[in-house]
Amino acid sequence: MAARYSLAKERAVDLLRRARISRAPVPIEKLASLLNAQIVRQPFSGEFSGVVHRNSDGSAVIGINSSHRPTRQRFTIAHELGHLLLHADKDLHIDERFPIGLRSGISGKAIDDHEIEANQFAAELLMPKEFIERDIEPFIGADTVLVIQKLAHKYKVSTEAMSIRLSALRYVEL
Repeated sequence: MAARYSLAKERAVDLLRRARISRAPVPIEKLASLLNAQIVRQPFSGEFSGVVHRNSDGSAVIGINSSHRPTRQRFTIAHELGHLLLHADKDLHIDERFPIGLRSGISGKAIDDHEIEANQFAAELLMPKEFIERDIEPFIGADTVLVIQKLAHKYKVSTEAMSIRLSALRYVEL
């Protein structure tokens, strides 16, 4: 199966519309609640980022590594919401450094299609193209590093995530 980039974007845009969110930062906890997903933060060892479990009643629990930076936690929540909306055939998805799938190691290496899709969904959800287009306008011609820092702060994402997103949208070259 090839990664379904269009579907990931479509689902993220649809969720933002349903929640009537039109500016950054995206209230990720509100979106989780809208999808009947409870967020539980716990410190986990190592690179374990998150897990999502679907309950038989249609609700879900998203476990997040509270040891990670808040920006990474936000991305992990968005990533796990992506699994909920894109991979309905899975009851449990664990994101860790090794075999099952991950929010860090494998998910960032473009190896597993489900991880690629969940990352694409998270980027589209937290840094929507339409929001970026509007918010970057005052910075056209400014120092690239400053633009990345300012937008990352506004969107409550890491500078790395914003750099990747701006590169994907062809605003910067990495």
